[in-house]
Formats: sequence, C-alpha cells, structure tokens
Amino acid sequence: MDEELAKTEITSLYKKILGRIPDNDGLESYTKQLRSDKMTLGGVEKALRESDEYLDIQSAPQFTSQYSDEEISKIIESVDEQPNGFFTWYHSFRFGNVYAPGTITSLKYQMWVSSLIPENLEGKTVLDIGAADGFYSFLCESRGAKKVVAVDWIKFPGFSAAHKILNSKVEFQKLVVDDSTLGFTKLKSNIGTINDIEEKFDIVLLFGVLYHLPNPTMVIQKLFENTDMLLVASHIIDSEELAMYYYPEGSLTTGDTTNWWVPTPSCLTDIGTRIGFEKSVLVDTFDFDSINANLQQDDKVKNGLRRIHKMGLFKMEGRSEVWKSTVMNQKDMQD
Repeated sequence: MDEELAKTEITSLYKKILGRIPDNDGLESYTKQLRSDKMTLGGVEKALRESDEYLDIQSAPQFTSQYSDEEISKIIESVDEQPNGFFTWYHSFRFGNVYAPGTITSLKYQMWVSSLIPENLEGKTVLDIGAADGFYSFLCESRGAKKVVAVDWIKFPGFSAAHKILNSKVEFQKLVVDDSTLGFTKLKSNIGTINDIEEKFDIVLLFGVLYHLPNPTMVIQKLFENTDMLLVASHIIDSEELAMYYYPEGSLTTGDTTNWWVPTPSCLTDIGTRIGFEKSVLVDTFDFDSINANLQQDDKVKNGLRRIHKMGLFKMEGRSEVWKSTVMNQKDMQD
C-alpha cells in the first residue's frame, strides 16, 4: 500500500471510530506498520477500538436525538469552522452513535466532573455558570431536571448545535460572571452580570470558572444567595496550606491571560463554611495534565505553578447554624 493511500485509510478509521483526525505520532506509526505489512487495516481498526480513548467514548452518556446519525454529523460539521476562530467544540459529546470530540476537555474528565451531579434530578432546577457547549446543562436535563439555565458570556457554537440536535429546552442567558472592575467592562454594561439573577435554584454548577475570577469569594457569596447546593470543579494547588495562589499572566496555560487565583482545598472549603454553607467539602481530585494531553505548554508554564496542580471537586450545601444565628440576630436588631 502506498503512503498516501495508507494515510487516507487511517484517517478515515480515526474519524469513524474516534471522531477525530489522527495525531501525527499515531498516523506515522500506523502508516509505517501498514506499509511494512506488520499490520493490516483490520489490525488498525482493532487497535483503535481497544484504545483507552475509544473505551472512554463508549462509557460516556449517549444523548438521544430525533435526528439520524447522518443528520447529526452534518450539524456537527457545520460547527467545525467558525468565523471568529473560537473553539470548534469545547466539550466532548456522544450523540447517538456520533462522537464530537472536544478541543479543551476530554470525556474522561467530563465523566469525572459529572460524578458530582446527582443521578436523579427529577423536578429540580439547575443553574450552570460558565456552560460553554453546555455538556453539563444537557446532562442535567437528561437526568430529569425540570428547568436548566445555562449562563456564559457568549453562546458557544457547540451549545447551539447540541441544543438543536437534542431538541433541548435548556434556557440560555448571556451574562458575565464576575462583577469586578477587572476585564469585560464594556461587555458587562451591555449584557449584565450574574448579580442580575434573582431566582433561586436547587443546584448551581460552577465548573471550570473559579480560577477565571478576580474576586472568587464574592461570586461564591452571590451564588450562596441563589442556592442551597453549590457544586464546584476547579484548579487547586496540591498543598495542605490554607492559601490562595495568584496566577501571573500566562502561567496556567500558554498565552491565556484570563486566570487569576487558584486555592488549596482547605482554603476553598473554609471559604464555603465562612460564607454560611453547613457542609463545604472536597469530594475528589483529578490529575490536571490528563484533562487534555494534546494541549502543548511551554517550559515556563510546565515548571511554574502548574507542576503542583490538580483539579478538585467540591460540594457546598445547606445553611450553617452560625449563619442562621447571624440572620436571626440581624432580624432582632431590625425589629
């Protein structure tokens, strides 16, 4: 088999099985084995179907759709090239038998985060802050939530496509999260902030947002007013210190200037308790660099704070006795 034909066939198998084009190392390795007769196309297909990546895809939620696989593929393809150069797909999705691989987060990571969300949301209301493509919003809807509101500063192309594929009733609000004077100043005046949300929700999701906030404590305080259960997925520093670390510009991800603070687990749980949650706990941790190993970082980033990073899942819920007592005392003083 000549080299060009081998690469064409391998690329076709990658798209069919993993939903993506092959990485350079995989393409070169399989091409060399095909051309030397050490492997057949059937062998390549078998290897891809036995890969950890494929097994992760098969274990992911399979969202159902009224559209055929062919129609879903066409909708997905329409998202592939966005004029603003934004993410093709931020989240990874499995729509029926069609897989849309995310640019930023892997299915393995998304499944880990999803473990924090209750399996049965029948009759519940959910607010998803920083929804991006809306994977967790649509997951909550599929678990029975009667109302889901997704919030982000822009409606991601992937969100619109997934909403159409799933014939979803998830609502979307364009809002900025942090009400500080740092960043998004003009945008805030145009679209507002989460401070404009007055409705109470059974559950609020704050996944992949906290470290982007100049004033994370103020945002948690605001969301405390909106819910009795706040679920958080955030970067954390792997330390027992009671501390919040500052991100120098571009220190978390090469070229990314949107990151500000990263807490230690004890710092974030203490903030939750101090604000008034009855229960504020670290539920689990995840190796940070395994979220998406395809994202390349320079040496400055690799050798900085990133080297002691993990991802953490946190659950904050209920109202503490101290908070209840404070509220009662304030009422007595007003009377």
